[in-house]
Amino acid sequence: MTKKRNMKFSTRGASLACLVGFSLALSPFVTALQPVLGDVQVVGAGRISTPAREFAASLSPDGGHVYFNRSSDSPSWHIWVSERSDRGWLPASTLWFSDERYSDLDPFVSRSGDRLYFSSDRPVPGTNSQDPTPDTNTWYAPRTKDGWGQPVYAGRAVNSSFSETFVSESAEGDLVYTRFGEGSGRDRPAYLMIARRYGAGFANPRQITTAPDGLRVSNPAISADGRLIVAAGTRQDAPKLYYSRRLSADNWSPFKPLPAPVNVPGGVQFAPYISNDGKWLYFSSEREAPAGAGGDDIYRVRLDRVLGD
Repeated sequence: MTKKRNMKFSTRGASLACLVGFSLALSPFVTALQPVLGDVQVVGAGRISTPAREFAASLSPDGGHVYFNRSSDSPSWHIWVSERSDRGWLPASTLWFSDERYSDLDPFVSRSGDRLYFSSDRPVPGTNSQDPTPDTNTWYAPRTKDGWGQPVYAGRAVNSSFSETFVSESAEGDLVYTRFGEGSGRDRPAYLMIARRYGAGFANPRQITTAPDGLRVSNPAISADGRLIVAAGTRQDAPKLYYSRRLSADNWSPFKPLPAPVNVPGGVQFAPYISNDGKWLYFSSEREAPAGAGGDDIYRVRLDRVLGD
């Protein structure tokens, strides 16, 4: 693994938090051979979850495609997609615009399917350099009749001179993401931001300030109805998943940890995603995996099995 990748993403290193569809009657992630670990199901063992490192899954609205990140021999990160066929998931491939030049991370398909959001170190518009930027920004690819279009910089309302990562969006257009301040590793402050989408742009973002003292929160996943956020949190230890409920427009409950089997002793939990119907929590985890998977893999669990209130 290259130095660049270790700087960008490490499940054990302090930099993890810096990076870190409509439901069908039978989820497209589940097959007759789907491994089940208690209430937690491994997503697509052997096709989506493999011995490589996979994280940050997101579904298309019809459940026919899953987008995610996977490690490779490249020094940069790419967005992968797998399509479901009558015989199950097909081998994954990278998206056409996600190439060797830049790292594209944390894909999220909007609830209507009109955008594919992601975080990237692509050069921002108006700069002369084609080199990767030192920090990541929010981008999106618009959906066209021919597939995903040319990536678009999400604008200066949501982006800043610091790093913005891990976007998710509610059905009404509440965009939630992480903004990092100055510093490096876990000394770099993390802020949860929320901004409403209006047409092609966004309103000025507001900070969600509900993390208990000492809890560093990133990787926020907002539910389609906008009433729940699941995020990764650390207290000088490996990341675990926490949740917060919306009490009013700008008021959220303090984050509480999710219980087992989501958070497990010695495990690493991050990159959550909430299904469009609000029934399923998808997340990435480094834990003991079944045959066909290994390392960081993608899991899912019913939310009503793990929410404590």
